[in-house]
Amino acid sequence: MRRAGACALTATLGAVLTLATAAHGEDKWALWERPVDLNSQAPGPWRATQVFEGERWCKGAMTTAINQNLRAGWKGGRLDPKAKVSEYQCLPEGKDPRE
Repeated sequence: MRRAGACALTATLGAVLTLATAAHGEDKWALWERPVDLNSQAPGPWRATQVFEGERWCKGAMTTAINQNLRAGWKGGRLDPKAKVSEYQCLPEGKDPRE
């Protein structure tokens, strides 16, 4: 059951990376994060963490954050159910994932 939850979470995080978004040139983009409880799979509140000069910089930071997040929670060949895992999104500045 925990493995299924971890797989679902990993799939969700991967899907966030591949979402098609509109090209906004060099507009500013915000990286949003929200914690996810692996036991209940209940997400916490969204919060903006950083603003970048372009979408590609935001997505690069998001990829790094996901990798660091999962690496920190990986214990003994599996994701520790007590690990702090987050979901991430890159959105144009001014767009809010809570809306």
